[in-house]
Amino acid sequence: MTEKQKNLRLFVPVYAIFFVIYLVACIIEPTFFTWENNVNLFTRITPLIIVGIAQTLVILTGGIDLSLGASIGLANVIAASLPFVNSPANIALWLLVPPLVGLGVGLVNGLIITRGGFPPLIVTLAAGAIWKGVSLFVLPEPGGEVSRGVAGALTGTLFNFVPVPLVILLVVVFLFQIVLRRTQFGRSVYAVGGNETIAIESGIAVDRVKIGVYALSGMLGGVAGMFLSGWMNSGDPLVGEPYILNSIAVAVIGGTSLSGGTGGVVGIIGGAYIFHLLNNILNLLAVSTFYQYVAKGLILIAALAVTSTGAGIRLGSIFRKRREAESG
Repeated sequence: MTEKQKNLRLFVPVYAIFFVIYLVACIIEPTFFTWENNVNLFTRITPLIIVGIAQTLVILTGGIDLSLGASIGLANVIAASLPFVNSPANIALWLLVPPLVGLGVGLVNGLIITRGGFPPLIVTLAAGAIWKGVSLFVLPEPGGEVSRGVAGALTGTLFNFVPVPLVILLVVVFLFQIVLRRTQFGRSVYAVGGNETIAIESGIAVDRVKIGVYALSGMLGGVAGMFLSGWMNSGDPLVGEPYILNSIAVAVIGGTSLSGGTGGVVGIIGGAYIFHLLNNILNLLAVSTFYQYVAKGLILIAALAVTSTGAGIRLGSIFRKRREAESG
């Protein structure tokens, strides 16, 4: 099987499921198909796609990043607390500081994991708690302000038609697709996640690769927090909390194996749409919040059964074995 065929096998089911769910949403509510609603969707899923890519990079090496929510929250409150609001200086600081803050958080995670030999789950969980506390210290409750030019640009359009969030998410996905598939670093990421021992024997600097993916993960968390600050025109220290588990769900639904070494960023857009559309459909159907958790869990498990490569679930083989058992 060629690399192209493997990619199709990974990502086609994701977009097939997305297409079906999107059609269902349009049937339930015809206005769902309008351009205005789709622009709103682009805006809402952009930070989820960004953190989904961040989590994908880490998962591909066999790790996990539970500090992503704290990275988002810290970058978000810092972005909303920067001085000189509504001035070019504020915009420059807004573009530079939050991603650098996230990069620093991720770099610390990577260094502790590699130099200390500690499990990524514990390190990132502890780091998340620490940075969450720092975020609450910087901004104890929602508030702050972002330059009007930033807020207007993020919710505006290019050429009076193309939504800026759509451009951002496509550029980020394209960029990291190139990084993973066309660079030595990207190939090393897959090698480390596939078999770390063989990667070491092949001369790959495994520790550097791991530090790199955690640093990139933190930076992308900072970018997501920066985006959210502009979208909300304020800061919230807890804004990143929902993205911790959501980023994992989107990465896995998008075709990335939790065991590492398999997957990529191409399926992230479809995974994010699936995740967000489920919420919309359940709300349109006026399903009680209590039952929404159950419904979303069941639907997500079904999606994972089709798209996940790490679980080893193949529906065709399941049915075939069942027929063989019944005939035997």
